[in-house]
Amino acid sequence: MKKILPIIFILLAFTSCSDDDDNGNPMIGSWKLVKTRNYVFATADDPNKETITDYSDKNIVYTFDGMSNLTISMDGQKEEHQYEYKLDYLSGGPSVGESKIQLVIIDGSKWTYSASSQGEMILGKSYVDGSDLFFVKQ
Repeated sequence: MKKILPIIFILLAFTSCSDDDDNGNPMIGSWKLVKTRNYVFATADDPNKETITDYSDKNIVYTFDGMSNLTISMDGQKEEHQYEYKLDYLSGGPSVGESKIQLVIIDGSKWTYSASSQGEMILGKSYVDGSDLFFVKQ
């Protein structure tokens, strides 16, 4: 019996381990920026407007790896950033009626994450009057 217990513990340790390197992270890979969307909010004289900027002819690529590194390549130059993909509260903690959403935190800045039915990845800042970025997988 003394010999069987260590074997059982070893087997349990190996069977409970799994490959969690990407933690279900759908962002891993290279993504080409194709457009941005900004909202200009209404005034009494001017209704809400949506402004789209097309980047499909530019070669701006965001590469997310499984080690929380983001490399942005554009015009032969590269920028290095840190990111985190997680399910969390936008406000930072639970509040009445708020549920957890998919977030991407790039260098401390929160972006909402979603995927469109056309296969685009969307990183959003429109919740604070910022841009929404639209990407296609490379």
